[in-house]
Amino acid sequence: MKQIYNHETTGSLMKHGYVALLDSFTVEQAIFHLRQQVQGKKNVHYVYLIDQAQQLTGVLSVRELLASPNTAVLSDIMKKELVYFSVDLDQEEAAKVFRDEDLVSIPVVNEQRQLLGIIHVEDIIDVIHQEADEDIGKLTASGKEINFTTSPLRAAAKRLPWLILLLFIGLISGGIIESFEETLETVVALAFFMPMIAGMTGNTGTQSLAVVVRGLVSEKLDMKKAWKLLWREFLVGIIIGVTCAIIIAIIAFVWRGDMILGFVVGISLLATLIIGTIAGTVIPLVLYKLKADPAVASGPLITTINDILSLLIYFGIATMFITKLI
Repeated sequence: MKQIYNHETTGSLMKHGYVALLDSFTVEQAIFHLRQQVQGKKNVHYVYLIDQAQQLTGVLSVRELLASPNTAVLSDIMKKELVYFSVDLDQEEAAKVFRDEDLVSIPVVNEQRQLLGIIHVEDIIDVIHQEADEDIGKLTASGKEINFTTSPLRAAAKRLPWLILLLFIGLISGGIIESFEETLETVVALAFFMPMIAGMTGNTGTQSLAVVVRGLVSEKLDMKKAWKLLWREFLVGIIIGVTCAIIIAIIAFVWRGDMILGFVVGISLLATLIIGTIAGTVIPLVLYKLKADPAVASGPLITTINDILSLLIYFGIATMFITKLI
């Protein structure tokens, strides 16, 4: 009876197109049996060695086997320190092992370390694509279970929790605008630049978030790399901020003929873009450190948080210069 393994585990991914030989064979015997077992099998790069109890004991590449003396015993020339998967390992963890070990195929064993099958690197490529799709779903807060065939009611139910949470967080933005109502009434022109500053801050934060989430999937992150990434994104924020600040300051000055207004809008945009970039980098890194899925730091959440920060900075700076703006 065929064993059924849990979905999205190495057991469900493994194939049986491998060559297994007794580690007590000589090279000559191994080559003879290899010729018999290889028929009808593709991508045979390794020969897996087992003992009488079917336990995995070592591995040899086909090239190493063919280059060895005929009288050599496999147990003497095999590699005993080998990488293998347990049959119930999550497929995402298996994909990370393939990434780190740079192997063409990896064997799968049960609790007794008996060889059950192998996973080829091409099998894991589909897993990587699937996991990336799931991360994109989380990144956009749309839910990984939503596709073209999902019913409207189910799709709405998957999205609503995030959107309702963000709705309440968004009310804070309204409170900030109300608290700076006097500043806004004094210099009405400030309202014109509000959507631009909030939108740009959210956009740059989402860009950084996407870069970090994609990097966490393909890189093995440590503290040194995290600081390097944070420093790089900080510099990116400064470069983007300075460029956009100069452009918008010139536009504000030309439109209103007010150099102070141009300075306030420009310096506010510079500060918010730097903070937005850092927020989009730090939040997924913190979640990763806490062993949580960094992809749950969704784009809408980053955007909403950055909206609040950008409005605080914008109206705070405008209030500081209010006497010169009048």
